[in-house]
Amino acid sequence: MTDKTLLHTARIPVRWGDMDSYGHVNNIIYMQYLEEARVAWFERVGIAMSGAPQGPVVLQTQHTYLKPVVHPATVVVELHAGALGRSSLVVEHRLTTLDDPDTIYGEGYCKLVWIDHRSGRSVALPEHLRALLSVT
Repeated sequence: MTDKTLLHTARIPVRWGDMDSYGHVNNIIYMQYLEEARVAWFERVGIAMSGAPQGPVVLQTQHTYLKPVVHPATVVVELHAGALGRSSLVVEHRLTTLDDPDTIYGEGYCKLVWIDHRSGRSVALPEHLRALLSVT
């Protein structure tokens, strides 16, 4: 993923409650970290996440857990541009920590589809988003 263009970096503090009985961040919490990073990126580029007639929905996610994260830590989620379709985009991710930026704790991707919320049908990606991703 090193040749992919960086779209956004999010820093998310690990809460004590994110831990599970094994003493590391619970696997489902990683999905919440990734969601927070995507939502922050969308908001930064002017994509409304609530009340908009059209927007992204998750079609598929994949995450490979490479090393457990433990409290206390600050997770660093890097989002990178992936493949573009007519109505879909792939956002790749890499997860490190603020204290250990050279260790990759996890990586993967999320495929999103743009839909019309009223009809539930896919629609073309917004042109300003496509333009942003096409130059990356």
